[in-house]
Amino acid sequence: MGTEKVVCPECSSINAVEMEKIGDIVECSQCKGDLNHPFALEVSDNQCSKHIRENDIAVLVDFYSTTCGPCMAMYEDYEDAALGFGISVRFLKINADKHQIVAKEYGVSGLPTIIAFKGGKEVNRISRQLSQVELTVWAHSLILPS
Repeated sequence: MGTEKVVCPECSSINAVEMEKIGDIVECSQCKGDLNHPFALEVSDNQCSKHIRENDIAVLVDFYSTTCGPCMAMYEDYEDAALGFGISVRFLKINADKHQIVAKEYGVSGLPTIIAFKGGKEVNRISRQLSQVELTVWAHSLILPS
């Protein structure tokens, strides 16, 4: 597995993490926050871009709007799916009404759109509401060896 770069969900610093030594708590080298953060993160354009570019771990980004029915219907499923992954897949949420730069950069035109990234590159996208099971299966597929 080796060492991978992981962006801290609390302070956004970049950490080198020996993945084979992962335990319950993996501390950030700067703020001592838990890198094994099990929850989906609400992010801004800058935070989202940093997580996409700098994380070696897979990143799922949910582009949503609070006025989008399917987005809000998927909210709990996305949150629940994130709970099973911790440091292996980072789940991000970005409000496309408030933070439009990243949405424009990746050509997001319909909501909800969920984009998967590995190594800073888009590897897949789905533009529809997904269930917790579908999100979980998709996230698992991102951590399998290529």
